[in-house]
Amino acid sequence: MDQNLNNYLAIREIVSDVMVILDDEDNKLLTPGFYRGKVKDALDELGFDIDFLPQVNDYLLPDDLMVDIPKGCFNMQGIQIYTGTPEEVGYVENVYWRKGVQTRGQGTGVSASVNSYNVTDPFFRVRVWENELYYFSVQNGIIRLSDACANFDYVRLTYSGIPSMNLDELKMVPRECRRGITDWVTDKCAGALKMRDARYRIIQLDASRSLDEFGFYGSWHLAKQRLLKLDKKKIKDVILYNQKLNY
Repeated sequence: MDQNLNNYLAIREIVSDVMVILDDEDNKLLTPGFYRGKVKDALDELGFDIDFLPQVNDYLLPDDLMVDIPKGCFNMQGIQIYTGTPEEVGYVENVYWRKGVQTRGQGTGVSASVNSYNVTDPFFRVRVWENELYYFSVQNGIIRLSDACANFDYVRLTYSGIPSMNLDELKMVPRECRRGITDWVTDKCAGALKMRDARYRIIQLDASRSLDEFGFYGSWHLAKQRLLKLDKKKIKDVILYNQKLNY
């Protein structure tokens, strides 16, 4: 579901709900940092399962064709190179992952599971010149692009963002997930307190039952379903495309 980040809730709104449930409005039981940390943990757990925070960033192509994986990235979805600028994109090529590539950067040569031009291998012969291939490999957290990419100006990375590293605390929690996030944080916080007082075991059990983290009937599953739901505009367009079959 497409969302506007301005509709997101602040962390303090979730923390306030949990503190009331735990009767800890004065923070005598748990620190404010602990509460905020658990809200971020809940968002990250949700973000690892549901890509609700896609990121698209452009980077000037470096001379050595090595690009650091962006901070807060956990699932690369697309790499494109293009001429021009981000404000005026010219010619575009997709860059594909190539298995087993090892390189030290532009002009240093390449080894791979299947090497480019090879006419002597008794089992697998390839007749594709290296300057025709747009590909990448990842080594030690660095995206290494093939030499053929040097003719382009920018690289555009599309990836899933880790929520706690890409969102501000004042706009961090999707409204659709408020109930699920609150249950998740209550479960973890009550779990941290149950050794001090047995009554928190009951609170944890209630929160865990409402959450049903690994089931299909609780607030956690509901949050995922809401984030996955297509907007009506997209649903109508998918139906239209399937009817026409001419796209």
